[in-house]
Amino acid sequence: MTTIKRFINNLTLRNKLLVFFLLASVIPLLAISVYFYQVFQNQLVTQTHDRMRTMNSQITSNINNKIKNYEQISSLLYMDSQLRDLLIQNYKKGIDIVHAYDYINSLLFGIQLTNSDIDSITIYPFNESIPSDGLFIRHVDEQMKAENWYKELQKSYGNAVYNVMIKRDEKQYDITLARLMNNHDSLHPYGILTIDVKESAIYSLFGHEAQASDIYVVNHEGIILSTRDKSKILQPINNVLDDGDWPARGSGTFERTVNGLDSLIVYDTMPNGWKTVSIIPLRNVLSEAYKSSSRVLVIAAISLLLSIVLIATTARYFSNRFKTLTRFVRKVGEEDFRFEMKQDSKDEIGLLSESFNTMKRRLDKMINEVYKKEISRKEAELALLQSQINPHFLYNTLAIISSLAIQNQDKQVGKIVRHLSNFYKTSLSKGKSIILIQKEVEITRHYVEIQLTRFHNLFRMHWQLDEELFKHQTIKVILQPFVENAMHHAVWNDHEPLNIIIRLYRKNNAICFEIVDDGAGMSSARVADIMRRDKEAGYGISNVHGRIQLAYGPEFGVSVFSRLGIGTQFVITIPII
Repeated sequence: MTTIKRFINNLTLRNKLLVFFLLASVIPLLAISVYFYQVFQNQLVTQTHDRMRTMNSQITSNINNKIKNYEQISSLLYMDSQLRDLLIQNYKKGIDIVHAYDYINSLLFGIQLTNSDIDSITIYPFNESIPSDGLFIRHVDEQMKAENWYKELQKSYGNAVYNVMIKRDEKQYDITLARLMNNHDSLHPYGILTIDVKESAIYSLFGHEAQASDIYVVNHEGIILSTRDKSKILQPINNVLDDGDWPARGSGTFERTVNGLDSLIVYDTMPNGWKTVSIIPLRNVLSEAYKSSSRVLVIAAISLLLSIVLIATTARYFSNRFKTLTRFVRKVGEEDFRFEMKQDSKDEIGLLSESFNTMKRRLDKMINEVYKKEISRKEAELALLQSQINPHFLYNTLAIISSLAIQNQDKQVGKIVRHLSNFYKTSLSKGKSIILIQKEVEITRHYVEIQLTRFHNLFRMHWQLDEELFKHQTIKVILQPFVENAMHHAVWNDHEPLNIIIRLYRKNNAICFEIVDDGAGMSSARVADIMRRDKEAGYGISNVHGRIQLAYGPEFGVSVFSRLGIGTQFVITIPII
């Protein structure tokens, strides 16, 4: 997030406007496109579900009606008493067989003639006295008895049984309807009736829907009976769907991957256990959605291109105006006030330019009349102060006094002057504001030695210093004012010496100076006055606190703890540098 913010902040105004305008136009446009595409896609899928259910139900109804027609034909033959008598009669004369053939051939040929989708009708009589004519009359052989449908037929009690496809030639498949002829006397069946229906008759019921989707008719065992791809006939439907589990009855829809494509599958179950299964790839369903989304994308691209041109033109216009304003701002920064911005517009940028002209004139007047005069006065005062207090002159003077004191054998005066000389030499530090902590401690030691010479038995100094911290830096003269404060204000008994402890230690990632005395202590009001920079209360302590916070930040500075009659503790906290 920080990287993105930094990147945006570093962009020029023109590029910022381009980015923001593009995001403001592209994101809503893309969101609208995706939304309408999803809505359109869902509507197409829903409509396809409904259409396929209706189509599949209609196909199922057509096939079921066709099968009922074949069952009615079989029922006519099943209920024909004359046909039954001819099939159970014991033939001994050839003329009787000829008469039987005439009736049977005429009857079955007439049925085939009126039903062109019936490929053949065959009767298998159990009466061995009637010979086979090779066309309508045949006898059951051992191969036929081994078929599953034949065994199933023995338990059908005269109901129709549909067997698996039989292949009559390389191009034609038939669906066989078989029926046991017993005329409600299941104990004495007299033959088997088979009606071979052309597979194309079933397939023709699919209509034009077969061109848009894959439609399969499967039997109760899941074997494909009819479909557009004839090579799949007699194969299990599981080879197509990988997993063909569905309820034994009823209808339904589900989605599954077929041949690597997400597809919609609708199925219906017929009373005889057959199913019609329709499969359509979702890619085909969504082709219209893809076309519509392509049109939307083209329109969006054109709109986006026009938006970019307009946005770039607008961004360039405003960017040039801001560049002009920036150029004049730089001139003011270089103290060049010899110009006047001309703006004809009254918009926000025009008002900003007018305000800038006004500010420029006032700033020019202030610099010329106030600022430069004040700088000159300060420079003069500083020069005078430097001439009055010359560090080198001070060092030399103190050195002369120290030499004279030593020559006159006044060692105490020489010691005081030497400490005073070193005190000012270190504290002035050639004009530097930052010194080593070691130097800061030396300044305080020189000051203490001078005060101990004056007040010999009034103070006891205790130094607890971590000399490992001497190599770090600090702003100068932050320790001595607190020692001075203790010596001047903490003494409350002239007969008891004042103990002053000076500690230097490291605490977490900071350096701490701690000044503790067992003197008179202060009230909370007095502590507040000291930290408030009250001159009467003592300006040096608050000055140190302010300089530390100015140099290092508000998390550093001076903290005070004091109790009347017990003592005072000052803690100075600075960063490790």
